[in-house]
Amino acid sequence: MGDTHHDPTDHARTHLPHMGESMKDNYLWPGLAFLAVGVLALVAGVAAAAYGHHEYLLMIAVVALFSVTAGTVLVIVENRRVRRIEARWLSKHPGRYSQRVA
Repeated sequence: MGDTHHDPTDHARTHLPHMGESMKDNYLWPGLAFLAVGVLALVAGVAAAAYGHHEYLLMIAVVALFSVTAGTVLVIVENRRVRRIEARWLSKHPGRYSQRVA
């Protein structure tokens, strides 16, 4: 697979060139990790509320909110970076994927 985080788009495919991008793009992983921590914190918050440990709810809510927000921002920023790279590649190769809109 090699060093694909500089351009994770699969230009050899005619359909679904972004398939598997989340596994190839190393810069996307921190955002996905933050989202996973946020989901785990939401589950922990529900469990803490169910068991009556209300003293932990504020801390868990802050961690969940920060993690989900940071993860979402990182995923959006990385998606825009990949789209910018793809648009640059398409401008250098004008005959390829002429029917696609970047």
